[in-house]
Amino acid sequence: MTDNLKGLLAKCWKDEPIDLEPGRHFCDEVLTVRVTGTVEKLEEELVAPTVSIPLIPTLALFWEKCGVTRDHALRMLREALTEAMLDGVKEDAHIQSRVKAVDAAIKTVRSELIDRLLKMRRSGRVITKGLTVTVTDATGATVLAVA
Repeated sequence: MTDNLKGLLAKCWKDEPIDLEPGRHFCDEVLTVRVTGTVEKLEEELVAPTVSIPLIPTLALFWEKCGVTRDHALRMLREALTEAMLDGVKEDAHIQSRVKAVDAAIKTVRSELIDRLLKMRRSGRVITKGLTVTVTDATGATVLAVA
């Protein structure tokens, strides 16, 4: 049960920012954690293996199969990365039309390639929407409440 509780708390607070300065910080707090509500664990499912696709080897093999030279491929990839990082999505009509073309290409890759790969088993999702976590300090004052 302890492992389940740690996992649920981590899931509830996974996106919480930590406001610490660089360096070592000493902690010695006595807290009471109260977890109430329901948790739903869904059945395992078969999913496309997108997280298992190794990006770097896939790119290297793709270049080889296309017959593209390494220097040319690196130059094109560097330009694409730079544009994507600098331009992002802007109101500029030229950029918007390119973004639409890239969105269409992504949809094609998903439907014609990734959706046709062998599916992998993934553990069922854990839904904590109905869960409330309250943390109180040694005096009984509420330090944090997450619903």
